[in-house]
Amino acid sequence: MILDLFAGPGGWSHALTVLGAPDVGLEWDEWACKTRAAVGQLTIRTDVARYPTWPWAGRTQGLIASPPCQAWSMAGKRLGLVDQSLVHQAVTDLAAGRDTRERLLTACRDERSLLAAEPMRYLRALNATDEPEWVAMEEVPDVLPLWKQYAAILRGWGFSVWTGILNAADFGVPQTRRRAILLASRVR
Repeated sequence: MILDLFAGPGGWSHALTVLGAPDVGLEWDEWACKTRAAVGQLTIRTDVARYPTWPWAGRTQGLIASPPCQAWSMAGKRLGLVDQSLVHQAVTDLAAGRDTRERLLTACRDERSLLAAEPMRYLRALNATDEPEWVAMEEVPDVLPLWKQYAAILRGWGFSVWTGILNAADFGVPQTRRRAILLASRVR
């Protein structure tokens, strides 16, 4: 299966369905879950930060993550940038199997900042069973340094990884939407 963390209303899920590879989305927002349900997307309404990782072990081919951008976005207060060292620490700790999220969260200026570290919790758990085969993550451009940290860890686990900034307008989307992207694969 393909696991979509912070699945939102289903953009990644729609693309996967078109490709014949439907996913399971984890999403907490009621209205996003209703939107997903209306088009038949499988969704578990939950907080990604509290959901256990064990149900996915031995079953996950791909992992998608688009953590909430409000803490990092230029449209907000950008407290994610203030919290950036804490998020980097959380990623380092989670990759090593240490869960320091609760302690680090108390120091964050925006509680949403640390959500950008959550994919590492899933990746660490899945890596124990040589999963997933591939990873795709996106966020606002200011998260690129964090994606580069993820890339270094994933390379150490045997992934081939690319990170960079892409603009959706260059791919036919009728808006300028620059995003930090991480693409990783164990098999290609």
